[in-house]
Amino acid sequence: MAEALKIRVEARDPAKNKGTGSRVVRRLRKEGRIPAVIYGHKQEVVPISLSKEDVWQMIKGASHLAELDLGSKSETVLIRDVQWDNLGREILHLDFARVSAEEQIETEVKIEVRGQAAGLADGGVLEQIVHTLSIKCPAASIPDSIRVDVSGLGLDQAIHVRDLQLPPNVVADADGDLLILHVVTPRVAEEAAAAEGADAATQPEVIKPERKEKDKDD
Repeated sequence: MAEALKIRVEARDPAKNKGTGSRVVRRLRKEGRIPAVIYGHKQEVVPISLSKEDVWQMIKGASHLAELDLGSKSETVLIRDVQWDNLGREILHLDFARVSAEEQIETEVKIEVRGQAAGLADGGVLEQIVHTLSIKCPAASIPDSIRVDVSGLGLDQAIHVRDLQLPPNVVADADGDLLILHVVTPRVAEEAAAAEGADAATQPEVIKPERKEKDKDD
């Protein structure tokens, strides 16, 4: 079970340029802080800021839950959205949704492979198709990861969602037939990779609409 990461944050004064104007945001970033908002549970939206170091600790640790200390009170939240710059290097803004320990939530957790597949000794190659899994569970029961033991996996054998051993109170929000990983011969693996490349080359380019900035001048 993942523990809530405790982080000290600062509230932004909504009376000063609403606390969310682009000038305020630029100043925060120069100070090594990142703007964010807390919302949900039919309560007011609270604009906050937190240090860049704390944000990267959450991202690198794949933390889901956080306990935000605002000084006068604390908020238990779930990271719902991370806004990156165009190069995908800098975090521009975060959305935190309020949650309670018993609240049923939907989120994604990483799939962690354990062991060495027996089929590798027969010349097989382990291919992991899915790296994260959508789950439903109480907020207090979010696992750090879904561990998959592949030590007994032979050549031409596979593990699907239905085969996963999930922690208590955790339900997979995915088709049971979804392939997670398998052990195949090198030639099959190469052919599959070539087919994926051909499909990608024939697909038309999809241009996504630009996301509106959360922080605008008044």
